[in-house]
Amino acid sequence: MKEKTFKPSILFKADQFTPTKFDSAVDKAKFANQFVRFVELGYRWEDFPKWFYTKLSMTFGHIAHYDQGGFYGTFFTSENGRANFRQETLHYPCYGQPEWTYCDVEQALQKWLKHYLFLD
Repeated sequence: MKEKTFKPSILFKADQFTPTKFDSAVDKAKFANQFVRFVELGYRWEDFPKWFYTKLSMTFGHIAHYDQGGFYGTFFTSENGRANFRQETLHYPCYGQPEWTYCDVEQALQKWLKHYLFLD
């Protein structure tokens, strides 16, 4: 049976973000959209590719937990882990300037996550 086409609740676009020295605004939008996909589809392993893990482990104050599997196991294999992930994500102060960090993406995703979880 073919999986239905995923339609996210929001689609981030490159013009919403500031490029950094190492990542374009398109890269930032791609990360934000993958974040939405990952959350909305229930934190599935198949929606947690290496590139996404690498960037996610460098945002919202998260740490790598040694490797992709360790990060996934810590945050996404139990409701308690998912709740911890959401809390860390929502309460991170988003340090830096968008020319150097993903703080603009972090802020946009926090706003989306609050709305998605009916917290706003």
